[in-house]
Amino acid sequence: SFLNGLAFKIFHSTQYIRHHGSPMYTPEPDICHELIGHVPMLLNPDYSALVHAIGIASLGADEKQIWHLTRVYWYTVEFGVVFEADVPKAFGAGILSSFGELEHCGKSNAEIRMLDPYAKLPKMSYKDGYQ
Repeated sequence: SFLNGLAFKIFHSTQYIRHHGSPMYTPEPDICHELIGHVPMLLNPDYSALVHAIGIASLGADEKQIWHLTRVYWYTVEFGVVFEADVPKAFGAGILSSFGELEHCGKSNAEIRMLDPYAKLPKMSYKDGYQ
């Protein structure tokens, strides 16, 4: 599985590119997402350690634990936001690789919640529009 690959420092990636008719947003990750969102971040040792730790945690995990780890990945690596001096900054590749997501994240009405990785996490979906 995808998470198990991360334990072995293998990052599975997609090969298609978003349609030119909707460059601001794509409901599925594409090569722009991989190259703009993930590759630069994976060069950061702390970020890479987070990704690797999620992969390690997936080894031997049962299905329920895998789903929880998938959500932790989603709300950090894909759509995470960090704060510097109380200012929200995009952290996740899903935000960094999408002009539409960046714009949405910067709006004052964007809902940003603190993450408790041990708590039950909300449903994740590409189909719901901007995260």
